[in-house]
Amino acid sequence: MGIMVEKDDQRSQLGERITADLRERVQRTSSDEGDAIEDSAMLEGTQKSSRAGWFWITLVVLALISLGIIFFVK
Repeated sequence: MGIMVEKDDQRSQLGERITADLRERVQRTSSDEGDAIEDSAMLEGTQKSSRAGWFWITLVVLALISLGIIFFVK
């Protein structure tokens, strides 16, 4: 986001008001969304999974596929 600098006083005041309004909206929405997601009743009893979980699941699936190929193709 950039601020336009102009010689006209009215336009610069308008730009400052718009910029202040946008900053206020960003702060309000960022704080509202973060709290609503973290405090949601739907998330009760759950925990965050790590990215390594998908890695291990993929390894197990590949191992099962390779065992199937080894025993059933031979």
